[in-house]
Amino acid sequence: MGRLAGACRWLGLRSAEPLEGPVAVVSPHLDDGVLSLGAAIASARGDVRVVTVLAGDPESGLPAGDWDERSGFRTAGEAADARRAEDRLACRDLGAEPVWLPFADHQYPRGGGDDEIWERLTEALGGAETVLVPGYPLMHEDHVWLAALVRKRGLPGRRVGRYVEQPYAAAWTPGPDGWTPLGASARQRLAKLRACRRYSSQLPLLNEQGATLSRVTRYEGARGGECVSWD
Repeated sequence: MGRLAGACRWLGLRSAEPLEGPVAVVSPHLDDGVLSLGAAIASARGDVRVVTVLAGDPESGLPAGDWDERSGFRTAGEAADARRAEDRLACRDLGAEPVWLPFADHQYPRGGGDDEIWERLTEALGGAETVLVPGYPLMHEDHVWLAALVRKRGLPGRRVGRYVEQPYAAAWTPGPDGWTPLGASARQRLAKLRACRRYSSQLPLLNEQGATLSRVTRYEGARGGECVSWD
């Protein structure tokens, strides 16, 4: 896709595939789904839930891990509580329902085995007919684990899409070829930016590699939007 055609599609001046509900976006952490698919979530035709698998336990008294400590938190529970509050606001901006599972990211003991996590995840997906899961570039160990879990267990009877993960793709990759841009208007792109800014505990660290939201916007503008590969 040429840059001009991509920019026109990103602005909503050319047709692109919208999400049809009910939809579930599977997010490893409390920001991945919105950073990666916020505009598509805002433009979806039908109900959308953002299911965060590693949303942590607000009651945990474990000392904060490295990332959470650098984000200004003292304990794992404090981080989970604050980040859930950010995610609630971000999902509200996009018209989505946040769903949080109490498992922990790579900084802490997971809090459950794959069988338990899979049972809780499939329950949280509910009646979603379309499920979007991390797909590229899978640079974070938690994303790699979750993508492998979905591949191994499968989601029969549902339409499954693997999405380009931000800000990883925009920061470190040229992007996958041949993936499908999802439809959204300029207004919905702006709603995504507003929602992404809700993650105020995370953006300072993400911005250490450069202005995260500007980089993501340029990346998606050149490709016609947020992209998925359908199974």
